[in-house]
Amino acid sequence: MLHLTGNSALMIFWRRMKRFDLLVGIFPFLIPVLTACSQATPVANEPYEKVTLKMNYALVTSYAPIIIAEVEGYFADYGIEIEKLTFNSSAEAIPLVLSGEIDVFAGAANAGILNVLGKEENIKVVADRGHISPDGCTFQAIVVRKDLFESGEITEGKDLAGHTISTPPTGPGIYFLSRYLEQEGMSLEDVELTDIPTASYIDALHNKAVDAIVTTELHLSRLMAAGDAVILARSEDVVGDFQTSLLAFGKNLLKDNPDLGVRFMAAYLKGVEQYNEGKTERNLQVLAEATGESIEVLQSSCWIPINNDGSIDFSAVDRYQQWAYQYGQLDAVITEEQFWDPGFLTKAKNLLKP
Repeated sequence: MLHLTGNSALMIFWRRMKRFDLLVGIFPFLIPVLTACSQATPVANEPYEKVTLKMNYALVTSYAPIIIAEVEGYFADYGIEIEKLTFNSSAEAIPLVLSGEIDVFAGAANAGILNVLGKEENIKVVADRGHISPDGCTFQAIVVRKDLFESGEITEGKDLAGHTISTPPTGPGIYFLSRYLEQEGMSLEDVELTDIPTASYIDALHNKAVDAIVTTELHLSRLMAAGDAVILARSEDVVGDFQTSLLAFGKNLLKDNPDLGVRFMAAYLKGVEQYNEGKTERNLQVLAEATGESIEVLQSSCWIPINNDGSIDFSAVDRYQQWAYQYGQLDAVITEEQFWDPGFLTKAKNLLKP
């Protein structure tokens, strides 16, 4: 047995007391650390403040990621509810974006929006919503009346001379038609142009009100299913890469509440990711219920390519704007910096990281 003298015992006692005093002194600082370490999972974040965002909307497949993100609860996960507003044309929504009455713009990449982007600071493109790809399916086409095709009156581009063709006056449709006619040694002046509402497409061909229509999905598949149309030319064969659709933010998300814009973008990218899984049973179910379209038409239709990361190739936009400027539809050619802000995509990807 170890025997300690009085002095030795006193020294050990004193050292232990000093260590005890030290522990007592630092114990209050150790409590949070010890508590955190003892928890099996981290404390959940506070739920996002719920907010309603307004955007323009149409029942076409280029809106599919937005439809999916809403139905699957991706927007709800970030505290967002979407109020969808419908217009005859997405161009009608632009003034409301500038006035702050609409937060998110989803529309065509046309001269109208490019002119606005060149002059206004309170609207900016933020993500891809659909583009034509040479390797992709036929999302946009020129269709002619079946009776004219079968009779031999219109079987190739040069036969369109003098015939009535419906297309919006600006944007992907007129650009595609112009490029196609140029290949045939013709111009837009060689045809009769009109612009009928998309809801009238089937009746217009059936009643012979027009001879041809430049159209996109789902209108294209609906026309083909109706039986009065034949595809004359496909956009991917004529224009190659082209940015047809885009997503833009107004002042509310662009400047006043950019964090909310990042939340919207994160939910949108989740919708894009699921959309790019293709025509799965779940995606077909979601889109059929949302659009009222049959599974058969959705199965046969072209689902436009959308980049998984939401990025945009500005060179495809620039080719169109150079054409638009040449034809007097564009006031001035704009730069990539004027066109879009990729920063929301970058921040949304960080938000999505596990």
